[in-house]
Amino acid sequence: MKQQINLYQPIFRKQKIIFSAQTLAWLALGLLLLLLIWTLLIAQRVGALERQLDSQRAAEQRVLAQFVELGRDQPEEPDQAALEQELEALSQRRNELRQSLEAIGQRRPVADSRLHERYDALARQRPTGLWLTELQLDEQQGDISLRGRALAARLLPAYLAALSDEPLISGTRFRQIRVQESDDELPGILFSISTTLGTSP
Repeated sequence: MKQQINLYQPIFRKQKIIFSAQTLAWLALGLLLLLLIWTLLIAQRVGALERQLDSQRAAEQRVLAQFVELGRDQPEEPDQAALEQELEALSQRRNELRQSLEAIGQRRPVADSRLHERYDALARQRPTGLWLTELQLDEQQGDISLRGRALAARLLPAYLAALSDEPLISGTRFRQIRVQESDDELPGILFSISTTLGTSP
């Protein structure tokens, strides 16, 4: 006796997944919306980067403009030959004054010999970039009047501070300091320092 057993079950049969047109339309619409949102996010990010770039470029332009403006405000380079010629003339003038003072000191009594030392003290403490063109000392009244030139006004406080270290000048009260721009082609300023009022450069 033969008996056939059917082991086939419909559940084991490969099923085909069939999507309707409406489902496919919804899927396409969802993908389109995702793509649109992603595009908007990318565009927003790119816009922010562009604004940052524009801001940085504007800042660079402002910095460059400031550099140009500072370059215009810088004083022109002084004529080195003219400066050397002026310094040489002043050095020669100083030597002549020193020789004159030595000659005067030899003819003066011993009590007046410290006048020459005070001249030396005033001329010795001289910072670079500052030179004296005239010295006047009143030994009887103790008054001092100085005139000179300097490449910058900031050199005057340094010169006065150096004078305070000189024993013969220390304690001297300068009542007047005047500074004005040079009226010739040489760079720097003119100055006068005096223990009395009424002296001008």
